[in-house]
This record gives sequence, C-alpha cells and structure tokens, in this order.
Amino acid sequence: MTKLYSDLYRTCMTCGEEKSILEFYFRDKKTGRRHSACKECDKTRVKARHQANPQRTRNNDLKRNYGITIEEHTKMFEDQNGRCAICGNEGNGKWKKLCVDHCHTTGKVRKLLCHNCNTALGLVGDNTHILQSMIEYLQTS
Repeated sequence: MTKLYSDLYRTCMTCGEEKSILEFYFRDKKTGRRHSACKECDKTRVKARHQANPQRTRNNDLKRNYGITIEEHTKMFEDQNGRCAICGNEGNGKWKKLCVDHCHTTGKVRKLLCHNCNTALGLVGDNTHILQSMIEYLQTS
C-alpha cells in the first residue's frame, strides 16, 4: 500500500471495513487525527446508548447545556403545570417538550417555554425595547 493510499483510506475498528478517511469523524482537527470507528458505527453505538438509558442521556444534556439536573427540570415543569411560562400552552417542540429558557449572557436558567416563545425571544435577542416596539406596532395596526 502506498503512502498516499494509506492517507486516504483506513479500516474501521468496529465493522472491519476499509473506508475513505472522510467516513471517520475528527478526533482532533488541529492534528487531523480521526476516530478509529467509522461515522456509521459511531452513530449506531451512540443511538444504542441513548436507547438503553434515555433518562441518563437527558440528564447529561441538561447538566452540560444548562447546569441543571433532570430533577430540577421536572420540578420546574411541575411548578408550571407543564405549560409555557409566557403563553400558557403545552410544549409544542420535539416530543411536546418545553424548552429551557436561559440568558445567553449570564447562563442563568429562567423558566420553561414552548418552542415558539423561546424562538421569539431568541430572534429579538431578549431585547425588551424591541419587544415593546412590537407590542406598540400590533396595538396600532
């Protein structure tokens, strides 16, 4: 095998197939190192792990993204009676869940919002002046 060929292809340590180097995720983009398992095998492994313990996965996501536990999220959900803190509707996001609203500047978690309310706040950048202008616009139209 030539040097050029070995740089373009590698064997997946999980499925044993020889594949293009592009079929492997980067481990470190600075050095160009890639994972030993191909993307397909890696996706299968992660999916199986999530299916085996979805609560653990959800708890890890909440902890990593917002600094709260699944228990804290559940308490917020119960305190809000499963409804959006702004419009009062049930969640309408993926799987009817409510989004965790947080300040992007401070990282402080505020409350749970439906997808539409969370998106609206994000689109105006939490700017109260823009929101007030929007209210005034609607009232005069």
